[in-house]
Amino acid sequence: MADEIQNAEAGAVASSMPTGDARDPTQSMARFDRVDWLAFAATTLLALVGYLLTLAPNVTLEFSGITATGAYYAGVPHPPGYPVWTLYSWCFTKLLPFSNIAWRVAVGSAVASALACGFVALMISRGGLALFKDMGLLANLNPPQLCCLRLVCGVVAGLVLAFSGAVWRYAVIAESRPLSLLLFVVMVCLFFRWSLAIAKKRYLAGAFFAFGLLLTNSQELLVALPALIVAVMLADVRLGRDLCFLPLPLAVLATSANQYNIVCKASLTEANWPLLGTALVVLLAGISLAIITRRIGTEWQAALGCSLAMLMGLAFYLYVPLTSMTTPPVNWGYPRTTEGFLHVISRGQYERVSPTDDLGRFVGQVRESTKMTGKRFGWLYLAIAIIPFGFIGRMTSQGRRLFGGLVAFWISVTLLMLIEINPPPDRQAWEMAGQYFAASYAILAVWFGLGLIIVGAKLTSPRNPVLPD
Repeated sequence: MADEIQNAEAGAVASSMPTGDARDPTQSMARFDRVDWLAFAATTLLALVGYLLTLAPNVTLEFSGITATGAYYAGVPHPPGYPVWTLYSWCFTKLLPFSNIAWRVAVGSAVASALACGFVALMISRGGLALFKDMGLLANLNPPQLCCLRLVCGVVAGLVLAFSGAVWRYAVIAESRPLSLLLFVVMVCLFFRWSLAIAKKRYLAGAFFAFGLLLTNSQELLVALPALIVAVMLADVRLGRDLCFLPLPLAVLATSANQYNIVCKASLTEANWPLLGTALVVLLAGISLAIITRRIGTEWQAALGCSLAMLMGLAFYLYVPLTSMTTPPVNWGYPRTTEGFLHVISRGQYERVSPTDDLGRFVGQVRESTKMTGKRFGWLYLAIAIIPFGFIGRMTSQGRRLFGGLVAFWISVTLLMLIEINPPPDRQAWEMAGQYFAASYAILAVWFGLGLIIVGAKLTSPRNPVLPD
């Protein structure tokens, strides 16, 4: 009888899987199917409509005027130059031949935010099967019910993210942060796709390329690189081991030598030890894996490809001196010279990062960050986002590795980010600090969507199932 029940459960889940490759169930499970893309399209469309209805009609406060002008002339906005965002927003100033320039650039912000939320819905829809397929959790749902559950949960979670405080407020103005959120989510989504079929290395290379683009737009998200390496380690030990010795030292030393004090000319006591220490821990993990596996460099081609992909993303910084030579109206730092270029991309006009160095202060910051998250994301949604953690032991081994990667991303863009920005205790500072945690909310939205799938599956399961004779 037990075997018959298990076979029925497996059949119910298998019937909802995509049928693209019957010879390789792993590849079939990894592919995004029509339900996944429908969740993506519905979330993107609904979020975009909401943004366009609430879009700022003209220039707003802070850097809105500078960024709008910089985008219109494809120039050099304030450091670090934002080359990818400038080119992206310039396209909207040309594609939309009506209204003022600030409004056109704001439309670009709305599109980027809506797409980011769509990709979150995409991951939730696919993750519902990838993480819970062997639990029997979805066994009592017929294929149409399962598809509907995945679609609804993905759309709901994507819209919760879309209209959360840290996302909506920047999605309706001329700002660079919506594109940063999109690039971060695309990076996670490509990693998500690769982790379901690790033989497809091109998806991982795409994730590193997206990360390189991300660093040209939000240098503070450098904190996500150690998490990306750890996530790869969990999915593929050998490739994660070899990645420790290529992109990690390269990015940490090259990208953050100035602003993030990784290498400080004055004194090691002034170095950014939280970020440096995290990178060293991951590097030691790679050395340990090399000792355990008694191998190193067996995946050097894939590791080198990922490193080159990240450098290709960072290469967009070369656009900054090139456009500076055209002397646009917004030409911050005059980066056509070597000195000006280094000044702009290293954010030379800003103060150096001063990470939290007191445990008591950090505990207080975590408390305030939790309150801010509950206020901007929603306490009820946070409670549902915790539910998947109770099912980790029942996930497939592949699902646990994937879920562990999401945990690593959340720790980096939440706790490590909190240490890096080190916000003071006043309320105004915390209101400004909220802009740095949109990536954290994206991971929470994924967990919230997975929690909704669990709740939905539980609610639709019969309390007294009739067992076959």
